[in-house]
Amino acid sequence: MAKSAFVTGGTGFIGINLVKQLVDKDWDVTALHRAQSDLSTIKQLPVTLVEGSITDLSSLQNAIPQNTDVIFHLAGDTNMWSQNNDRQSEINVTGTKNMVRASSEKTVSTFIHTSSVSAWGTMDGTITEESPQLGGDSWVNYERTKWLSEREALKARDQGMKVVIMNPAMVVGPHDTNNWGRLFFALRDNNLPGVTRGNMSVAHVKEVAKAHISAVNNGRDGENYILGGHNCTFAEFVSIIAEVSDLSAQPKTIPAPILKLAAYFQAGISYLTGNEPDLTPELAKLMTRNVVYSSDKAIKELGYSIPPVEKSVRDCHTWLVQEGLL
Repeated sequence: MAKSAFVTGGTGFIGINLVKQLVDKDWDVTALHRAQSDLSTIKQLPVTLVEGSITDLSSLQNAIPQNTDVIFHLAGDTNMWSQNNDRQSEINVTGTKNMVRASSEKTVSTFIHTSSVSAWGTMDGTITEESPQLGGDSWVNYERTKWLSEREALKARDQGMKVVIMNPAMVVGPHDTNNWGRLFFALRDNNLPGVTRGNMSVAHVKEVAKAHISAVNNGRDGENYILGGHNCTFAEFVSIIAEVSDLSAQPKTIPAPILKLAAYFQAGISYLTGNEPDLTPELAKLMTRNVVYSSDKAIKELGYSIPPVEKSVRDCHTWLVQEGLL
């Protein structure tokens, strides 16, 4: 008998890759979507679509089928602008709280929660699952809400559910237009003034999705799994994008203090105009940290794999070209 899955964030970047893999494995998939979601891709797949929102508890109570085997809770707000903090907190924290309550009412067996390495906050050095999470004390709302959402997800254990928390790093690959995929457009349009030597840990979206499915059987209850990747600097990452895109222009490397100063200047202008800046203090902090994420636990227990950065970038580029976006 096919396993049943309820997926939030199924129309998003990681979500659509996960749904495709679940379908390939003959899962019975129900995907939640908001009224304004782009359904053009997911409608091509044999899944049940239900309209609702994780911030609306009653819509979840109506949407989640009784006795669903697995919840894959991927929906979240990755905003990096303080003006949107209230909305982000509602989605990431209250939304997860609602998902846990609705899931418990529908006798769900397993709750796979997609968090982020940002739950550890901004630290230097090598981070493992045993490193103390500092996200709860961060001034960056995204880091704080990711930490808080994990606390809400773990409460599902009190309702008899198995809970596994996934912590992806910087995910790259097909179906990405709003995350790191934006760098392809910025480079093409010469809208990237400079880059920093802060570190990146580049993961391939298909391997991240695969690890989510593996976590159902192989993940340990109550445990976190870092889904990191190959480590490189932002400057190296952008150089790879330029190479794959056949662009000769290379952005200049900007010292971290200059980038942070520029971010605060743009943020100040944005408060006057109401328009979201391209560079925020939160984003500048993310781009200038020097941290390495260890994926050893996920590799050992979930069979997680880390392809070369070039493959992740090239697969993203190929998809963007195929979709007529580049």
